[in-house]
Amino acid sequence: MLLLGWLEQLGLTRNWIGYVFLLATVVLYAAIGVMSRTTNAAEYYVAGRRVPALFNGMATAADWMSAASFIGLAGTLYLQGYTGLAFIMGWTGGYVLVALFLAPYLRKFGQYTIPDFLGARYGGHTARSVGVVVAIMCSFVYLVAQIYGVGLITSKLTGLSFGEGVFVGLAGILVCSFLAACAR
Repeated sequence: MLLLGWLEQLGLTRNWIGYVFLLATVVLYAAIGVMSRTTNAAEYYVAGRRVPALFNGMATAADWMSAASFIGLAGTLYLQGYTGLAFIMGWTGGYVLVALFLAPYLRKFGQYTIPDFLGARYGGHTARSVGVVVAIMCSFVYLVAQIYGVGLITSKLTGLSFGEGVFVGLAGILVCSFLAACAR
């Protein structure tokens, strides 16, 4: 932030400051991805189970507080007023209940995703395929809101159009994800 303030004092335009901020963020996360690359599923999904509970809870809360959550929260409250709080509380409570009641079974079966768990628990590819289809259907609306948030933030930071912001933002996300998943 101090660097961005200093660049502003030097007369750098708002758009260039946005580009610097966006690039610095992508470089930071890409560096973290490169430093923590792994081919081991336990390392990739759960950091080898070495993360303390407090930090894991903070990561889970950060995952909940995403662009989709805030866009959905604002939209629900705008459309329904205070009655929309019931949906938001149910969404949040459901997130906690899924973590409490589903995570132990995933761990017991040594799996990291719901489709993998279903495949291990019920055997065969049919149960796993059903899990994949249901997970994609449930995640679709969430993903649309996430992509909208990425485009909105990137376009506001850089001055690009919304469509260009979506592509630039998603490219940054893909770079960071690919760097973390590559083999050493």
